[in-house]
Amino acid sequence: MKKTALIISGFILVLIIIYFGIIISLGAPFDREKSEYYQMSPPENLVRTIHNPTAGHFTSFLKKAHETDGEYTLLEIQLEPGGSNAPHYHQSFSETFISVSGTTGVYINGSKYHLSEGESMIAEAGDTHYFFNDTDETITFEVKIEPGSPGFEKALYILYGLANDGLSDDEGTPNDIKHTALFAAYSDTRASGPLRILNPIMSRLAGKAQREGIEAELLERYYLSMVQEEEAEAETAFEADTEADAS
Repeated sequence: MKKTALIISGFILVLIIIYFGIIISLGAPFDREKSEYYQMSPPENLVRTIHNPTAGHFTSFLKKAHETDGEYTLLEIQLEPGGSNAPHYHQSFSETFISVSGTTGVYINGSKYHLSEGESMIAEAGDTHYFFNDTDETITFEVKIEPGSPGFEKALYILYGLANDGLSDDEGTPNDIKHTALFAAYSDTRASGPLRILNPIMSRLAGKAQREGIEAELLERYYLSMVQEEEAEAETAFEADTEADAS
């Protein structure tokens, strides 16, 4: 009996050593203060509706943090039948789910709720939650994030952009773990339950991605470039006309 206990204790000790060894080897966590992108205001004519084909989401930004003096971010989500996201929690903001059409499914701290049109439910900071659609029709609901989160907004552009480029799995999770870590760092999304043990590792993976230039690559590709095409084309035509007149 004592021998078995010693073996188990030794095995746990080895796992602890490996765990902290991984954390130390990854270096410093993601640093918002050193990021030139995290607090950056959106570019002019940034697309306001984005699509995640693998997860079955259409998300429209009704109000962004910079438009509400940081008080809140307001999203409208269209969710196809069977669509959902994974259980998680946030430390820096709450989310209020407001059903617009259809029946919106919301899970909060072990309980599932079905919201009829006009009904709402709040997941406070620290609450484990996710949304889902277990009906046979597409549903629409709003999500109010308080206080507003420019990082969360940018994270959605990254997540949806990767999905559209085929760089995510069938559930919409990025294939590259550093991409997932950056999404988590920007959106303050943290794994819940037993997977909480991975949060310090993910934060340091995001820091490593930041130092390697992956953060800049993702933001340039999936955020700063997402201007409305018709507006961009109009500006190009205007510039060409101006140059022609000058010559």
